[in-house]
Amino acid sequence: MLHFISNLQSYLMFEVLERGWEALAGSLGRARTLDDVIRAHDVYLDEIVEKALLGPEGGDPGASGGSDSCRSLEYLLRRLLTTALRFGKFQEHIFANSIRGLDRAARVRRRVEERADRGDWGRTTLDEEEGQVFRYLADASLFDFVERTTRSFDGALGELLRTMGRAVDEVELDVAEDNGDDEYDGAAGPSAAGGRTHDALPFLLFRLDFSGYYQRMARENKRRKKKAAA
Repeated sequence: MLHFISNLQSYLMFEVLERGWEALAGSLGRARTLDDVIRAHDVYLDEIVEKALLGPEGGDPGASGGSDSCRSLEYLLRRLLTTALRFGKFQEHIFANSIRGLDRAARVRRRVEERADRGDWGRTTLDEEEGQVFRYLADASLFDFVERTTRSFDGALGELLRTMGRAVDEVELDVAEDNGDDEYDGAAGPSAAGGRTHDALPFLLFRLDFSGYYQRMARENKRRKKKAAA
């Protein structure tokens, strides 16, 4: 989860916002009329939205028939970020409760030491507070939540990667068809315009699964499903 959030943040900051701003600054430098400025700004906003996976293909996952393959990048991205936010709040809750429990246990130990220094019995009763924090952290419901969140996040991320892969393949196919049999050149003219808004998508796809972990996991899931159906 941390790997996904870190790489997504890096992608949005450097591949989307910074590169988009550089392109906008160049376009504004070449602008001669107010219409040129407005057009450059519109292109800048469109590319920011598209490269942030919030483009026209976003929205209702069932808008194109409701099949899994039609689930939008925006829908999956929101699902992942929502899961990450929920897990972050869960961690914050666990940490806060643990700190409060440890503070209570520390106060109990200090009272024990003070009574012992006075020559009294350090402990006269069983101190429940000292063990509450450890019982809380051993609660099975906490582990169940972590496991459910992990499965949900991994499933959504695997689906996002597959959807991104299909989007990249479709863009490459469209560009190849627009250019005929010629090899695609990223610096081509208007015929390559359809691929420019997605030029950072393959880079993000590689960064999110650079080790091939999710590809291997997808293959293992397919094998398990085949065995279960056999």
